[in-house]
Amino acid sequence: MRHPNTVTGHDTSAAAFAELGNESRRRLNERLHESMRHAHQNGVRDMSRRELRDYHNEHTGEWLELSSVASTVNALLAAGRLEEGPQRSCNLSPRKNLVKPVRCKARQVELG
Repeated sequence: MRHPNTVTGHDTSAAAFAELGNESRRRLNERLHESMRHAHQNGVRDMSRRELRDYHNEHTGEWLELSSVASTVNALLAAGRLEEGPQRSCNLSPRKNLVKPVRCKARQVELG
């Protein structure tokens, strides 16, 4: 049982993310969504949150905490900009944990 006054790393990460202003969160949403789109253009079908964090870092040089990536992905899922793919093993997890990877939601092309 956790003591009510105990502060964990999860608590501090969540608090730090909550302290970001709406504009900062919006920009983070855009940057991660752009990284996901870039990955799709380069043949990546879907990514776990950890894979997205590493891909984003590799292509932009920006390092993000996994908790920030997860919170941002959850916001993008809620907004309908990303969707979950079929469950699979994470390529970066040492234990090959099962994950629900995400991908950009396909946009419907307007008929003209």
